[in-house]
Amino acid sequence: MLVAVQLMGKFQRVHNNIRPDFILLLQITEEHKYDDKKFDALYRACVTRFFTLIEADIYGLNQLDMYEGYDDKKDRFIEKFKETYKQICQTWNKEDLQKKYFDSKLQGLIELKRKRDELVHPKELIHLSKATENDFNILKGVFKDYDKFINDLMNDFFVSTKMDSSFLF
Repeated sequence: MLVAVQLMGKFQRVHNNIRPDFILLLQITEEHKYDDKKFDALYRACVTRFFTLIEADIYGLNQLDMYEGYDDKKDRFIEKFKETYKQICQTWNKEDLQKKYFDSKLQGLIELKRKRDELVHPKELIHLSKATENDFNILKGVFKDYDKFINDLMNDFFVSTKMDSSFLF
């Protein structure tokens, strides 16, 4: 159990370092939503920073409880996301939470990931289109859903587990 607690602590320290930065970036973006140039740049920064948070979470959770076949360098983001949270939720008896999030919220994350890919790897001018208040509200909603999912996942995390005992020490 000591190894698991140490890995969870590391995961939480990384998550809790990135999350406040992201929330501050959201607040700054909100303050500049009537200045098109600043709003566009800040919105793009928000989208990419949000996925930085999620990718750090995926990596940290896989250090704690790696799904079979995990490869941080080769697996695609959505595949890693799904498999990571399936594994974590199965091991830590949170399958209902995972199912609820996947059934009702995952599609929003997938759509935002597509938007992020267009911003980071633009193929056409339209991929760099102006940010809208609706785009920003969608981002905030997807973050709120993900943040709730992570917080709910962390509640009573070590209470019930189905972990291989060789991992505990």
